[in-house]
Amino acid sequence: MNRTHYKKISAYVAFFVAMLLSISIASGNQIMAALAAITGLLFATIWKLKAKIVVDEREKTVQEKAAQLTYAIFTPMLAIGAFLLLLLGKREAYLMAIGQVFAYLSLFLISLYSISVHFINKKLGGSIEE
Repeated sequence: MNRTHYKKISAYVAFFVAMLLSISIASGNQIMAALAAITGLLFATIWKLKAKIVVDEREKTVQEKAAQLTYAIFTPMLAIGAFLLLLLGKREAYLMAIGQVFAYLSLFLISLYSISVHFINKKLGGSIEE
């Protein structure tokens, strides 16, 4: 990862965390504000620990495994949450709305993953049958 890419990612994350922090404070949601602050500090601390911004094979492998693990955990949990909220939402409208948002996010993640795998496989010379 070069410095320009590193700075862009840091700026995007900082903007998102600051926006979420200010919105949550303005709306009185202290839990969301605390989680946004902790996430921002965690991101900044972990990314600052890198002395050099040099990508070697080990770092690439770690990043790939972290992304795979994140997808493998987050998407099924989001889908299960959507299913449960949609079932419970028959009695409560706000649960149905949250369940629908979770369902759309699950579908988006699954679609994004499928498309990404297809194009990366194609870029690296793989075939569809693999």
